Amino acid sequence: MKGDFKSLTWKQTTLVVSSTLFFAVVIFLVEISLVFVNARQQLISTQQELLNSVEQPATNAVWAMDETLAAQTIQGLLKVDNIASATIELDDGSHFVAVNSTVTVESSTLFKDISDEIFGDIQQISRTLYRPFFSSSNYKKELIGKLTVNYDPQSLTGSLFATLRYSLWATLVRAFLLTLVLSIVFHRFLTQPIARISEAIDRIDPESPGDNLLPNSRPHMDDELGLVTSKFNQILVQFAKTQNKLRKMATRDPLTGLPNRALLLETIAVAIQRARVHRTQFVLLFIDLDRFKNVNDSLGHAFGDQFLVQIARILESAVAELGTVARLGGDEFVILADELTSPAEAAEFVDKLLLQLNTPMRLDEHAIHPAASVGISIYPDDGLTADDLIRHADIAMYSAKAAGSNQWAFFKQQMTERAAVRLRTEASLHDALRNNEFVLHFQPKLDIKTGELLGCEALIRWQKDGQLISPMSFIPVAEETGIIIPIGRWVIEESCRTIQKWQQQYNVTLPIAVNVAPQQFEHISLVPDIKQAAFRYQIAAELLEIEITETSLMNDIQLAIEKLEQLRAAGFGIAVDDFGTGYSSLSYLRNLPITTLKIDRCFVSDLPQESAIASTILMLGKQLDLKIVAEGIESEAQLRWLQEQDCLLGQGYLFSKPLTLAAFEDKYIKLNTRVTQAVN
Repeated sequence: MKGDFKSLTWKQTTLVVSSTLFFAVVIFLVEISLVFVNARQQLISTQQELLNSVEQPATNAVWAMDETLAAQTIQGLLKVDNIASATIELDDGSHFVAVNSTVTVESSTLFKDISDEIFGDIQQISRTLYRPFFSSSNYKKELIGKLTVNYDPQSLTGSLFATLRYSLWATLVRAFLLTLVLSIVFHRFLTQPIARISEAIDRIDPESPGDNLLPNSRPHMDDELGLVTSKFNQILVQFAKTQNKLRKMATRDPLTGLPNRALLLETIAVAIQRARVHRTQFVLLFIDLDRFKNVNDSLGHAFGDQFLVQIARILESAVAELGTVARLGGDEFVILADELTSPAEAAEFVDKLLLQLNTPMRLDEHAIHPAASVGISIYPDDGLTADDLIRHADIAMYSAKAAGSNQWAFFKQQMTERAAVRLRTEASLHDALRNNEFVLHFQPKLDIKTGELLGCEALIRWQKDGQLISPMSFIPVAEETGIIIPIGRWVIEESCRTIQKWQQQYNVTLPIAVNVAPQQFEHISLVPDIKQAAFRYQIAAELLEIEITETSLMNDIQLAIEKLEQLRAAGFGIAVDDFGTGYSSLSYLRNLPITTLKIDRCFVSDLPQESAIASTILMLGKQLDLKIVAEGIESEAQLRWLQEQDCLLGQGYLFSKPLTLAAFEDKYIKLNTRVTQAVN
């Protein structure tokens, strides 16, 4: 950019010179026009006076036929400026006397054209000569000749240009002086202050911008330049204050005051350097709070923040002089225990730490029971860099969380392989969607008493390389990575297509229930996706039942109610799957616009010995006028108990396992001429 720099003074001077010269030229052209107009008018007036002065002598000379007198008369005309010739003709048109000027003006063709354009129509004048006489009755004139005078238009134009030349120089001098004065004034009053401001900006130190404010000259205190300077200085001062705040925030977590990730990485780097020199080990703990989302969702973010602050103080107290506590974000904390040098010391410390964390705490009137999962990595066995140690401790933490709440685990190399498998599974799921590797299996829903087919549930399977992969292997990965949303959209689309096929091909109308994962339920496109799929395949809304889990409802109950009301208003069925496994469903159940409750298989499997929860759900469903579906029926004893309790629908391996589309059609669809939904 340096090479392209152009001085503002130079630009300003160029602009002033150009503007001044332009207006000078315009004014000069106007002046020329006025001079030429005045010259024409003056010449026309002078011509008539000239003819009047020689008319009588010329008339007398012609009447007397005195050529000498006539020549002398018109010879005097040549002394008048710009006259080229003069002639006297007799009444018969013959020349009597003619005189010509000996002065010639040499000029270019362009100059001649300009002269002709300006004076061409008045370069010749003439006067008819008469001899007056008196008769007895009136006065009469007798034509005796004609006087003609020719002007030299080039001489006229040349004299005017000679006059205008001085005017042009005077105009240019005035323009130059005006330009010089304006440039000096503008430079001193505007350009120079701006240059000083530019130099002051170059002197601003990014580390302390408030120490070098811009100068504000006195003449500009109350104008736009002064206003810009003042505003810029305000920005510098505010920026300095903000920068000081950012310096504090750059290394500290704003909520808990603990070191953040940036400071943690620096601290670990120092610990690595020291351990390398002294050939020692140290321990890194990755801590993730269990069920923290429940605290946030049920009590609100303000209580969640208070909870995190108290956890931070507990961790600081537990670590004391053993190391450093840092918060990575959310409910994730890291402890750099550089005073712990062996796995045994790490295990002992973590056991004590979890005991302190498990101590109940109170947030106003609420009692909270904290729990955490802890992953442990050790330098140098589990990593030689700060990033590797944190990543491996994080992997170990997920392994501990998979084992249950309040667990801890050391990092093992096999964990990295499992994490890599998850990444490969994620990539394969994307390919599966593109390559149409997913298929639907269908499990029938039967009337428990009559055995009549009343519906079915669509269950996704992954057919890869000739093998059928269970949802338990890929659905958790799909939910964690967000791929569950397009997968769920495919299930809805395929279910609607299947309903249409059964209607058109077999004249069978059978409702299908589809499962919606919590992430899919929370996505903004859920309701439009369902409505558009039903419209695209021209199926009745009541033939598609949406199954959601209690987790989907509890994450944001108000949003859940709004979405369910939209679906119910459109006619779709709503079922709550795995009912009874949540912690707060009953308090919201009466507000949910649902049509079906499903008794979870864990309660059905205990029947008929443990029947309290199943009985409660059945009673609740009857009072709320809801259909009840018992899933996971596998024994005759379970079936008899459900029949006795008037449960309407059942599904499970006692009736049928999930079947492929072809097998389901052979066993159920082709044997029926028409199946209708018993209860909406």
